Amino acid sequence: MGTQSDLFGKTFDQQLEATGGKLSGKDIRPNIQIRSELVLEPVSNGIRVTARDENHRMLWGFIASQGMLAQIHCPVAIYDTLQELLSGELRKHALPTQDDQEPISSAKIALDELAKTIQNLRESITVKKESEATRQRAQNIKRLASDAIRSIKLEADSV
Repeated sequence: MGTQSDLFGKTFDQQLEATGGKLSGKDIRPNIQIRSELVLEPVSNGIRVTARDENHRMLWGFIASQGMLAQIHCPVAIYDTLQELLSGELRKHALPTQDDQEPISSAKIALDELAKTIQNLRESITVKKESEATRQRAQNIKRLASDAIRSIKLEADSV
């Protein structure tokens, strides 16, 4: 087994190999280990897979379907908690980041975008004649909105 100083600057996999998989309490800089949980939730069109931090805030997620099982890559949503962590790490390592905006104006912009998204979703199910496609879209919107409400309430309770 390697010594503590042998771990610095190695990839996480190299650190695992050097310690026989026993990294608890070890300094693994510049790598960071995040305690998290993986949640699988059945939804109408597959299984929603989310990674959440120790406070249950979403880090990333995707919808798993039967068709994607044969693929290695899939679209993944990266949520604010992980975006903020990554932004800090990118800055710390002098890597390119998005320009930081003033927090109050950024919050207002985000709320405006949320309101616009809600209006667009509402308009997409406000039709003269309902069809099966409209009902399916409404079910998906209900699921998305319910998830968003839970996520916002969870985060807002900690603010």
